[in-house]
Amino acid sequence: MQTPSRSEAPSSSPVEVARLAIWRLFQEGYVDEDMATAGLLAVDLGTRRTSAQNRRAPYELTRREASRRVA
Repeated sequence: MQTPSRSEAPSSSPVEVARLAIWRLFQEGYVDEDMATAGLLAVDLGTRRTSAQNRRAPYELTRREASRRVA
């Protein structure tokens, strides 16, 4: 696993704080490489989903939202 490229100074971004926390847990041996990788991928997936939802037009409904309105 590669070391974080950013400084380890506290960041105001919750995503960066989460990534740094996962890295520290890995360094301390609390999580193995697979668990750390899965955690980082989960953080990345969450940020991508949030970005996609923010880009979506406000009038566009997801399938789940549309099914709730029909039922």
